[in-house]
Amino acid sequence: MLTMKIGFVLYDYFPFGGLQEDCLATALATHARGHEVHIFARTWKGDQPETIHAHMLEKVGWSNISRNDHFFKALKRELPKHEIDGVVAFSRIPGADIYFAADPCYVERVKSKSALFKWSPRHRYYKALEQTVFGSTNSPETLVLTDREIDAFHQHYGSSREQFHLLPPGVDRNHNSEAEASNNRQELRTELGTAQDATVALFVGSGFRIKGLDRALRAIRANQATAKQLEFWVVGNGKPARFQKLAKQAGVTVRFFGGRADTARFYDAADFLLHPAYSESAGKVLLEALTHGLPVLTTDTCGYAPHILDAKAGAVIESPFSQETLNQTVRTFIQDSDQRQQMSKNALAYAAAEDLYSCHQAAAKIIEKILSEKT
Repeated sequence: MLTMKIGFVLYDYFPFGGLQEDCLATALATHARGHEVHIFARTWKGDQPETIHAHMLEKVGWSNISRNDHFFKALKRELPKHEIDGVVAFSRIPGADIYFAADPCYVERVKSKSALFKWSPRHRYYKALEQTVFGSTNSPETLVLTDREIDAFHQHYGSSREQFHLLPPGVDRNHNSEAEASNNRQELRTELGTAQDATVALFVGSGFRIKGLDRALRAIRANQATAKQLEFWVVGNGKPARFQKLAKQAGVTVRFFGGRADTARFYDAADFLLHPAYSESAGKVLLEALTHGLPVLTTDTCGYAPHILDAKAGAVIESPFSQETLNQTVRTFIQDSDQRQQMSKNALAYAAAEDLYSCHQAAAKIIEKILSEKT
C-alpha cells in the first residue's frame, strides 16, 4: 500500500470532546497503518502525540461565523504547503475528500426549531455551510456512526447512499474484573464522602445544554424524596453556572466534576447513567456505561439508544419527549434495585458479545481505501 500524507481537519481540539476524541483516535489508527498524518486546527488544548504533525492556524474573529471563514481561508493557504494527498474533515469544511460525521445532520437537528430561530444569521450561515458541503455534485465520502444519519442526509440533500460508510462504535474495552469494579465503587464513594448505600445518578457529557442536563436536573428534583440518600454527579466540560439554579432546586446533593480522565471510576461508582439528550448523533457514553455494567436511561434522539434496548440494559424515552415520562422512569430506576442489577448483568453480557470497539480502526481502513483510489 502506498504511503500517503493525510490531513485531518477540525475547528478546535480539546480533551473529553467526543468529536475531538474521534478525530485523534482515527488519526492515530491511520498513522498505525503507515501513513503520515497532519492535523489542522485553530487551537489545541491538551497533549499532542509525537507521531502526529499538528498545525495551529489560530482562532481569529469576533463571531463563530467570522472565525470559521478565517479558518477556511487559512486552510486554503496552508494545505498546499504540505502536499497533502487527501483531507478528512471532522467539521463541515468545504472541499474535503472525506467527512467524518461525528455531529448530526444540522438541518435535521434544527428542523423543529422556531421560525424566529430559522431567521437568525447563525442558523442561515450553518444551513448554507452544510448545503455547500452536501448539496453539490462533489460532496465528500462520508463516515457515519448510525444508519439514522444516512437517512437524514439523504432526505435533506438527496445524497447517494453509496457515499456513506457506516462505522461500528468505538469505545474502550473495560478489562476490570467484578472485584476491581466493586473496589472502584467503594474507593470513589469514600473519597467523595458518599454513602455506600446511597443511590447515585450519573451524567456524563461535554456540552450540558444539548446533552439534556436541564431535563436530568428536573427529573432529579421530581424524585428528591424517592430515595433515602440520592446524589447526582455531573462529569464533563460545560458551563455549570447556567444550571446552578436548577441544581439548587434539585433538593439533593449535585456535584459538578468537570472533564475527567478517570470517568471509568464514575461508571463503576454510580447506580445508573441519566442521559436525556436533545440531540446526539451517537452517544458514546451510553456504550461506555454498558461496558461497566451501568444501566442507562436515555432518549431516542441518541444514535446509540437502540443498543440500550437490544441489550435490555436500560430504558429509552421516546419522542416527542415528555418530562413527566422521564420523571416516572427515573423513579423506577431509583426504587427498583433488582431491576438495575439485572440490567447490569445484561449490559456486561452485551458488551462481551458485540463489537463496540473497532470504530477508529475501521475508519482508518476506509480512509486509506478512498484516498488510495483517488491518488
